[in-house]
Amino acid sequence: MNHPTPKTGSDPALSPAQLAARGVWLAVLRHQAATVTAQLDSGQWNFLADEALRYQLGGLTYRLLTDGPLPERVPAAVQQRLRAQYVDSAVQNAVYLRGTRRIAAALTGAGIPVLLLKGVHLCRFVYAEPALRSMADVDLMVPRDRLAEAERIALALGYGPVPRPDLEEFCSRWHHLAKLYKPGAPVLEVHWTIERPVSPFRIDLAGLWSRARPATLEGVPVLLLAPEDLLLHVALHGSYHHGFNWSALKGVVDLDVVVAKHGAELDWGVFAERANAWGVSGFIYTALRLATTILHTPIPAPVFDALRHEPADDAVVELARRHVLSTHLELPETYLALARDRGLRGRWKLLRHAVFLPREAMERLYGPRRGAAALYPSFLRRVVDLLGRRSRLLFQALLKTKTLHSALEREANRDQIKGWVKRASGGRMSIGPEPK
Repeated sequence: MNHPTPKTGSDPALSPAQLAARGVWLAVLRHQAATVTAQLDSGQWNFLADEALRYQLGGLTYRLLTDGPLPERVPAAVQQRLRAQYVDSAVQNAVYLRGTRRIAAALTGAGIPVLLLKGVHLCRFVYAEPALRSMADVDLMVPRDRLAEAERIALALGYGPVPRPDLEEFCSRWHHLAKLYKPGAPVLEVHWTIERPVSPFRIDLAGLWSRARPATLEGVPVLLLAPEDLLLHVALHGSYHHGFNWSALKGVVDLDVVVAKHGAELDWGVFAERANAWGVSGFIYTALRLATTILHTPIPAPVFDALRHEPADDAVVELARRHVLSTHLELPETYLALARDRGLRGRWKLLRHAVFLPREAMERLYGPRRGAAALYPSFLRRVVDLLGRRSRLLFQALLKTKTLHSALEREANRDQIKGWVKRASGGRMSIGPEPK
């Protein structure tokens, strides 16, 4: 079966020089730096560093550049910028891994098996060194029937807050306990499965545990997902759970690194069968196709044929590629609406509503006032604030600059991806913020 090749359209917000710099960066991430012939100037190298830092890939980029054939071409100031994120990630991950070891030791000491998930598994056991993969929190999984006990142990160690949500009711909707916090420790998520129970999937939870592999985390016995299950989890998390949005390029790199680490031992036939059995094959297919498109991840061609998928899954790959690699300009909803609306009356109405907020909103922003007339100076202050802080964005919205056009296209792509996730999951979407 032949699969359509995604288009290679470029970000309209980027100049040819910036696109050339991005091309070099992607070659570095693909471990193809030896093929780079382009000579970048200092501005292009700084743009490359901006991209790497924005995508939370500064540490990995630093290591690939300095260990590869290009270090003599990279300006010292750029190397220092990337090295700073590398060092920050190394320090933070050391703290996170130490915190993980403590909670894992307490749980295993009580006879509760601990299975490491996502970032802590990847940074410690898949990437060449922990500093190459940043983490936002620590995710681990325990058996469902030990979940309440695990929560009590975490609370005894000083995690909170308390009181806690009702466990049974909370876990009827969520795949982990409510987040656990402790001063000086990473945010902790204790899972009982890898995807929300309201999802449409048939996750083989017993199989995850039976196939898990033993490992040690600084002397503490832990478990790791089998390679096929790890790849399924990472792909499903990026496509279904996050809709190729939050840290999406980092998720694509995760897929690439997992394949590089475990490719020789991965049973691709079992992998595809499991994806089909779980009902996640369309999401897995799309995530892997995106990885081959952006990073040329070596996925055997028969795998794509074995994964059940729809034509819409192929179509969304290009949308996801553009969305993941497009310039990320954060715009307030009013500014996006302002750029979309072409009529003067509609634009004036939007601007008026953005400036003259309801009294309650004005008092939240500028403090309570006695009497309506006392609010008038606050409106003047709001105009000055908006012009001072966001005049550039305002003019981009009014004039529809190339950068603004890229932001609008990104939002449109995002909406289409969300629609695809909704249709592919039968309306049972997982995109959205998780409970605190």
